[in-house]
Amino acid sequence: MELFVFIVFQLLIEVQSNNAPTVHVSPAVFSESRSVKIRCETPADITVKHCNFTINRKKIKTKVSSPCELNLTGVEVLRWAGGKSPQSVNISCRYTIKEGRKNNSSYSVPVTVTVLDTLQKPIISVREYEDQLSVTCEIPLSVRADFSCSFYYEDDAILVNRDSQWSSSGEKHLCMFYPNLSGLLKQSVKSRKLSCDYSLKTEPDIRSPHSDTHIIGALPQARLSAPALVLQETDTVELNCENTEELKMEMCVFNINGRDRNSNLNSSCQLSLTASQISDWSEDQSSSVRITCFYTAKKGIENVPSPHSDPVTVTVQTSTSLSFSETTQRYNTAADLHSKTKQQSTSRTKQTMSVPYVTHTEG
Repeated sequence: MELFVFIVFQLLIEVQSNNAPTVHVSPAVFSESRSVKIRCETPADITVKHCNFTINRKKIKTKVSSPCELNLTGVEVLRWAGGKSPQSVNISCRYTIKEGRKNNSSYSVPVTVTVLDTLQKPIISVREYEDQLSVTCEIPLSVRADFSCSFYYEDDAILVNRDSQWSSSGEKHLCMFYPNLSGLLKQSVKSRKLSCDYSLKTEPDIRSPHSDTHIIGALPQARLSAPALVLQETDTVELNCENTEELKMEMCVFNINGRDRNSNLNSSCQLSLTASQISDWSEDQSSSVRITCFYTAKKGIENVPSPHSDPVTVTVQTSTSLSFSETTQRYNTAADLHSKTKQQSTSRTKQTMSVPYVTHTEG
């Protein structure tokens, strides 16, 4: 008798397993604002009354009639899962033939769906092998999904599109591009900026931000600007080292009278100089210094220096170094003031002398 019960129990388990449904989702990766279609596929020879779905083994409180399909937005999936994006959840289903606990199938093997928030910025990197380039757009997501990348010139013109592939470590997505350097640089162009972005292939209209730009070819010359070139003894001047291509600069160096001032290395590319510092660094009696700058930027895995900027000369105007014209101008101003004062005094004297003397006579 016990053997008979055991055999029947095993047969019931096998029948139940053979009649288990299969859950299908589309798409497997989507954003919060989009929806996923969940379908519970049941055996063809069974009449199903309704289906139930679970998210992370938590039963969704809704019964779906045949054909057992359910549409949920990313926000709804996260609400049932009790978390925030980005998040991966497991979805499974079962069906019911008629009311009663014994008429439920077993649950399907779960499938994973991933809900993403806003797409993160990718990372672009370039390796140069003489004329051959290897350009990589790295997608900072470890979810199993299909992505499409676009590579751009600096004017946002699409250079080429590529599909993603898994890295050899299986931890990130990479889009690869292998152009020739000579093909990207025209005759009059010494450098170009490249960038990339990506999107889910299931949602091509939702794209990530552009990556940082990467320059190929020669770095553009640094540009040094100063709001004033002649300072008084109590003044301070702010120098700015810039580039014309809006590249991300790793570091700037200011060169004063032919010497790099290492204490002024900085990533903000600004240098504040007082008049006394300039006077100390000047090499002659003019209290002037000649300043240039350069910056470094990433090319591949290396920091590469730019050409030096055109020089800027900053001069301190001391109280004893007035020019001849300034001295003459100050002398003439003082002389004019003395002359006007003398004229006014003479005029008042004349007015006093011209007042008539009146004698009062009693009648």
